[in-house]
Amino acid sequence: MRLVAIMAVALVIFLGIGRYSEIWLSKTAQEISLEVASLEETIKDRKWDEAARLVKDIHKKWSSIEDRWDIIVDHREMDEIDLALTRAIKFIETESFDLALAEVAVIQHMVLHIARKESIRVLNIF
Repeated sequence: MRLVAIMAVALVIFLGIGRYSEIWLSKTAQEISLEVASLEETIKDRKWDEAARLVKDIHKKWSSIEDRWDIIVDHREMDEIDLALTRAIKFIETESFDLALAEVAVIQHMVLHIARKESIRVLNIF
């Protein structure tokens, strides 16, 4: 009986940590997504100085989040976000409208894709 109780407690803890991780991942992805959407609007308005500041803020925030996402998320996808951010910074510095918007769209897509992919759903389990 004692073994069953220990196993039940371990299962509850395991599921609780998993659920917390999913909620946290989704929340941080939404935060970055909102900032990226703001960056996209700034680029569309061709406010390059403000866009440069925003993309650097996003990069700084991503760097702090990335260390914690490492535990949960596929590193290849996180590397793609890093590369897209680096390219976006350079495209904004050179005021390349089309290229900057394209990279911002990639960042937006990848961040939201990771959050969807890592969520617990029946399709992810089977």
